[in-house]
Amino acid sequence: MLNEDTVVSVVIPAYKEAKTIRRVIRSLKKSSSYNMEIIVVDGISNDGTEQIVKEEKARFVTEHRVGYGRAIKTGIDHAKGEIVVIIDADDTYHACDIDKLVQPLIDDHADVCLASRLEGTMMPGAMPSMNLFGNRMITSMYNLLYGQNVSDTQTGFRAMTKKSLEQSDLYADGMGLATVFLTEAAKQGLRITEFPTVYKPRDDHSETKMKRFKAGWEILRILLLGHA
Repeated sequence: MLNEDTVVSVVIPAYKEAKTIRRVIRSLKKSSSYNMEIIVVDGISNDGTEQIVKEEKARFVTEHRVGYGRAIKTGIDHAKGEIVVIIDADDTYHACDIDKLVQPLIDDHADVCLASRLEGTMMPGAMPSMNLFGNRMITSMYNLLYGQNVSDTQTGFRAMTKKSLEQSDLYADGMGLATVFLTEAAKQGLRITEFPTVYKPRDDHSETKMKRFKAGWEILRILLLGHA
């Protein structure tokens, strides 16, 4: 049974996010009322990310293998908490919403909670129209195929119980891992909930690492074939 003493592990996959990682870490620390550990999994950045993370007293883990999903899985392996939160390092999400994200799991109302950008506030320039279209299409397919009713399958801000993760086959190493989390949750009959959040544009010095068509093809294979 989860309670106020529950440890929350926050996994932040990062690659050359020195311009924004400090803001994310500080916002998490300032906003959470729970026992929290912050784990930054870095893809061999050379921009000072490691120094900043250590200055902010967060755990720093280097991942030599390539892939957004691979970084997240490495973070999960290092996580000690009963709840695992994943948030991107680019400061586009409201990290101050962390308690809203975690609370449904603490209260045993859900096993997975998603911070939905599409049901929340999308600030101008935050998401390219092609990405928005792709997200809506993928989310509709997921809901149809897996009998769910979520609004934002591709959000980079989510919380899951460590128990549910340990029972899941997290087979994707790329961007498709976000979808795998949810297909596995549906197969296990886990409870998925959402809350509306704010999504901000990227910092001028922060560039997206996502290869749109490669990620889309990977996600389609996961949804239709069950593998990446």
